[in-house]
Amino acid sequence: MKVSKELLIDLFERKDKKRRKILYELYAELVLTSLSAHYVAEMINSDLGKPELIDADDVRYCRYYFRKRSKPFDKVALRTEPLLPSPAPEPRPQHNHKMSVKNLLKAPWSDGDAKDMQDKISIQTKFIKKNET
Repeated sequence: MKVSKELLIDLFERKDKKRRKILYELYAELVLTSLSAHYVAEMINSDLGKPELIDADDVRYCRYYFRKRSKPFDKVALRTEPLLPSPAPEPRPQHNHKMSVKNLLKAPWSDGDAKDMQDKISIQTKFIKKNET
């Protein structure tokens, strides 16, 4: 059913509950202007040719309840796009570097795990101070 001015006039005369919705649908640009509600109501009434059919409260109602809609009552067509597979992540390079400990200070220390128990007693490591006797 096409919304027209005649339908709007009929709905306002019958005090139908959908009248403000159709008022906003027809006059959304005018309702959302920064003009006063009384002036907007007068402009709509003069356009419809019926004085005092629409009052400022109707304009305020439309501004409050319908202002968040981008276009009055148009259904937005949803488009779906096919999902494309994301590219595979690049493999990380494998490093085959062996860690080596360098003795930069040329300190006399040795690996404690390489010796047997008897030799561990007399091992000098970099962490223990040498007893000088």
